[in-house]
Amino acid sequence: MKHFILEIDDATEARMNTAAKTAGLSSQQWLKRIIDEQTITSWSDSVKALAGAWQDMFFAEDLRTGEGQDVEREKI
Repeated sequence: MKHFILEIDDATEARMNTAAKTAGLSSQQWLKRIIDEQTITSWSDSVKALAGAWQDMFFAEDLRTGEGQDVEREKI
């Protein structure tokens, strides 16, 4: 496993520690999660499982088939 040094200011460190604590993670785990989320190159299995879960949406023309035709009104 690789190690690297990241220099951040005190305010950034405080925000990072707060975010990590809120997520129930160590700062190292939280940073790894952010890096993973930002560099992922494929869909997760949970997203892949959604394929075909929704019916295809109708085209606007299909939705309007039961509607009447517009008619012009006489100008008064």
